[in-house]
Amino acid sequence: MSSFLGRNSRRRRVLHEEALSASSAHLALRVDDDESTAGGPRYSDAAGVEHHPQVTDFLPRRYRSIGLTAMVGVATTAAVEALYWFVVPAAGKYGFDVAAAFDLTAVGGVAGWLAAVLMIASAATCLLIYSLRRHRIDDIKGRYRIWLAAALACSCLSLESVAPIHRLIAAAAAYHMGWTALRGHATWWLALGGLPLSWIAARAWLDARESRLAAATLAAAYVAFGVAVASYLGIGPALEPRAAVMPSAGAVLLGYWMLLIGIVSYGRFVVLDAQGLIPVRAGNRAVSKQAKVVKDREVKRIASDSAADSSRPLRPFRGSLSSAPTPAKSTEWVDGSTPEPDGYYDGEERNFGNRKLTKAERKRLRKLKARGRVA
Repeated sequence: MSSFLGRNSRRRRVLHEEALSASSAHLALRVDDDESTAGGPRYSDAAGVEHHPQVTDFLPRRYRSIGLTAMVGVATTAAVEALYWFVVPAAGKYGFDVAAAFDLTAVGGVAGWLAAVLMIASAATCLLIYSLRRHRIDDIKGRYRIWLAAALACSCLSLESVAPIHRLIAAAAAYHMGWTALRGHATWWLALGGLPLSWIAARAWLDARESRLAAATLAAAYVAFGVAVASYLGIGPALEPRAAVMPSAGAVLLGYWMLLIGIVSYGRFVVLDAQGLIPVRAGNRAVSKQAKVVKDREVKRIASDSAADSSRPLRPFRGSLSSAPTPAKSTEWVDGSTPEPDGYYDGEERNFGNRKLTKAERKRLRKLKARGRVA
């Protein structure tokens, strides 16, 4: 908790310094504009970049905001289903074109427009996650690239919601191959589009499993898509033709909502983690394989150095371990040496240990005698 507070305070200081630098830069630009233009400034100080929200500010930070979004998604899906069930039969007497706006099977209806909007929002959030995740220093293998593929997949699903191209591709493949299976040539669009989407979905879930909320909502979205495919293929209880459309269409729309909530939840996690507001747990992040290899090499090197040091012969110790040190005399230093004479006094040479004078001392003595200081 202490490290969490420290990271938070450091982030506040950095943001404050960035705001001050942005304000000073904006003020300098304003001064230059005032000097260059005779009409004066065209914008006030409120037009500065520090007074406008960033792109990451649009992601919800609170769990209740994400919960409210999920409630809106469920209510919207129920409303679209209710419009199809009640309004389409009543508007059918005015013509098929009038009732097509609320028909779940028609192209360009309310359900298709809502699905396209949800997928465009999901693609934009995937790009935001990619722009932040690519700066993570422990992602050595580059797993962040999956969010670029996820943004492309969400864009294709948005196009598919308003223009079902998969039907044309499946019909063309069945015509040229002369073989088909399942309802509406579903074998071909499941193989050509379902397998790549399944691979992207699995990789995205593996990358987003650090956030439990994101992992749970993404798993719920995948379950909803599986229910939609099973209902479309007729796996389940038999229903009347008008009611048989509702489970598959409602599951697809609910899956789009859950997919958006899961991507937004992981985007929230990435933004908070980049800002230092997520406490890092020791077991939360797996150690990469390269880090393990480097650690093993370091351990082996230390072990080899220790073995080499132990194999070297020991240097002889100066002195005998059995001989006890003798106490120093009053005229000797602790190490047993005699002190050097510091001069001559009263014409008398001090003798320390009856040693001979050095050449420098004899020269000094001759100088002192020449000056008459020593007899």
